[in-house]
Amino acid sequence: MKYRTLVADDEPMIRRGIISFLKAYDDFEVVAEAEDGEVALEKAKSTVIDVFFVDINMPFLNGLDFIKELKKLYPQALVVIVTGYDLFEYARKAVGLGVFDYVLKPLMEDPFDELIGRIREALSKRSDEEMEKKYLEWARDKMNESRELLIAELSKKIIDGRLSEDEITQECKYLNLKLPEEYSLILVRIDTKPTEDIDSNWNEDLLYFVSENIALEMFASLALESRCRDESGNLVLVTDQISSEELEEKCNEYINYISGILPVKCVIETSAGNGAGSIAAAYQEALSKASENTGYSSILEAVMQLIQENYSREEFSLQEAADNVGLSVAYLSRIFRKEAGCTFVDYLTNLRMRKASILLHDEEMKIYEVAEKVGYTSQQYFSLVFKKKLGISPAEYRQSIKENK
Repeated sequence: MKYRTLVADDEPMIRRGIISFLKAYDDFEVVAEAEDGEVALEKAKSTVIDVFFVDINMPFLNGLDFIKELKKLYPQALVVIVTGYDLFEYARKAVGLGVFDYVLKPLMEDPFDELIGRIREALSKRSDEEMEKKYLEWARDKMNESRELLIAELSKKIIDGRLSEDEITQECKYLNLKLPEEYSLILVRIDTKPTEDIDSNWNEDLLYFVSENIALEMFASLALESRCRDESGNLVLVTDQISSEELEEKCNEYINYISGILPVKCVIETSAGNGAGSIAAAYQEALSKASENTGYSSILEAVMQLIQENYSREEFSLQEAADNVGLSVAYLSRIFRKEAGCTFVDYLTNLRMRKASILLHDEEMKIYEVAEKVGYTSQQYFSLVFKKKLGISPAEYRQSIKENK
């Protein structure tokens, strides 16, 4: 690393002498020189300088005035005054004003070498401090960039009941997240309408994305910060507790708006509680109410539950589901398409792909292991289905996760 220096002196011989001395040091480089203070100041504004060697008695803008102006621009500037014996006391006063040190004319090799050693030590220490400061700033910026994702991950752990109240408090402190003591929990469930009603420009991921962003915008006045999607894709929001009337008004506003612009069926359920440790129970209460409010028949609810329990088994089929609920394959197929808006196979495949996309976040898990976890013994076939549904291969999806992180 080279330290960049500026030499300012109205005497060319002195200026050349300082430059000549500096050339003896491989880690110092003269990048600018000036014959008066004004020129030196202009060069300081346009060039990165580590060390300034400045004559104290220059025309137009003398050394002390130059230093005052320089310190306004760069408070940490390292300045060495070049002075003669007759201005020695003047130079000592300047040192008290924040100048690093002074060098006497005529220049002598040993004192100059000793000065360079102290300059090198000071710059090295400053460099370490600046690097540490830059690293902390970088880490803080990265933390802020990732904070939303980290909060979503924390929220998911909380609603799943995987953390104690003390652990929740510790994690929230780390993320500077303040969960309300008394809270309202909002669960938004989005179900797509029958496939034939959906314009070809829409797909399930896009519908989720749009519905989530509209929800965040419409519920923003509730000062929410903690939010996530659960295993089933439901949006879960935790906010300060508000009156049931205001909450109902907000939920109805959202449902009416969504149903008017998106080909989806929307169900919103709410619950309330006190203390972070009770959020998991409040979530389960809202989830239970949402399940009862789907509009599905008891038969279809039973079949969907079977799918949730058996999607990881490759041999699970419509025939097995029909046998479980005591219906023929043809009849169950008609019920499924009519109520769910898609075929049994499409529903099962979509669920498997959603589960796979979650598992792919675990970098320790091999892709063939992910395939097996969601009901595919053939990694190649799993990859074909995944790409058909999501537009990219599992490997590309995993790479995009790394890049986003």
